[in-house]
Amino acid sequence: MNYQLTVNGVLRLSDSAFIPQDSGNRDWLDYLDWVSSGGEPFPLESLLVRKEAEQSVFGFLKRII
Repeated sequence: MNYQLTVNGVLRLSDSAFIPQDSGNRDWLDYLDWVSSGGEPFPLESLLVRKEAEQSVFGFLKRII
């Protein structure tokens, strides 16, 4: 399982599900178990860099070609 940090939770990459930081959310508890077992989520920066690249002119051109 892989996760990507977001501003207020994580993104589970296997199904693109957003998981908010909510102690009542089963998926959040599963994520915390994964981290405590040595899992390391992808940093927030890489998500922001990817988003910026998609919003650039080059990213736009890649989407329409």
